[in-house]
Amino acid sequence: MFTLAILLMLLAKVSLSGSDCYRRATMFLAGCALLLLLAALRWSFDFQALRQLQSLVAVVLPPLAWRCLHERPTPQPLRQNLMLYAPAVAALSVNLVFPAAADVALAALYLGYGTALLRTSRRGSDAFSQSRLSDAPMAARLAFGAGAFLCFSGLTDIAIAIDFSLFSGQQAPMLVAASQIILLPFICLAIVLPVRKRAQPAPVAVPDLSEKTSDAVQDAQRCAQLEETLRARSLYLNPDLTLELLARKTGTPARHISRAVNATRGCNVSQWINSFRIAHAQQLLRQTASPVTEVMLESGFNTKSNFNREFSRIVGMSPVEYRRAAADNAASDSETRLSAS
Repeated sequence: MFTLAILLMLLAKVSLSGSDCYRRATMFLAGCALLLLLAALRWSFDFQALRQLQSLVAVVLPPLAWRCLHERPTPQPLRQNLMLYAPAVAALSVNLVFPAAADVALAALYLGYGTALLRTSRRGSDAFSQSRLSDAPMAARLAFGAGAFLCFSGLTDIAIAIDFSLFSGQQAPMLVAASQIILLPFICLAIVLPVRKRAQPAPVAVPDLSEKTSDAVQDAQRCAQLEETLRARSLYLNPDLTLELLARKTGTPARHISRAVNATRGCNVSQWINSFRIAHAQQLLRQTASPVTEVMLESGFNTKSNFNREFSRIVGMSPVEYRRAAADNAASDSETRLSAS
């Protein structure tokens, strides 16, 4: 119940957040909390109805995580729905028709969806083309946290099934408690901590040096054209800018934008756009007396934490420190000119 209480506090924090990717995670975290509650009630009372309800929620949770945290639009909705629901329906059918294999089917379901989410998160923030660029890194972390949760839960189910098979479930309560104690801190860390290492672009198979050179030239030209369009139309000032929206505005496919930026600028699209926003913020800090919060909003940022983090990453100091240093430099230059005259 202690683990459940912590998860409920995390759910409350996420629910009150203004971030779109946090709001998408609310339903998944609510499902996790419900599953933990049912598990606790089942071990306490062992009612048949609780066991059935727990099995149903357990089957629904992986596709729910996929629906909430995986973001890859497809022109074929029917195919997407089949991929989303077919494994869960199959696992539920096994649970009803052949209960002896239910644990194996459930573990396979969790490991399958968990692995898929982990693979998506490894592609970095550029894989989440419908998320705002300021939220895309967080969306990748949330997908990683959910994938880790599902994989760990699948392995725990296997361990419990083995315990029931060999030891009549004597160690099952301890396994459940240990898994909850181990798992929750990792979920919190995956959500709270910033990304320490940028995602590397997917390797592209090229047969010879001439093609490598041609691709590099093409990427450089494409990136230069994109930057010219960004500056001319000030697209980076849109706080709701997404990779998909940027692709529509520039007429360049999202995957080409991501590849060109990765190859020529050595960063992901979110960091690339933030460099333009920070340059604009620097100009405002030097030339105006506007409050830092107003500068943040006029530069395309939604949250102060993201603005301060990106400003420090790019400039090496906080916005307040930068404004103070710029004022000191301006005063020093003025004194130098007066002395020279």
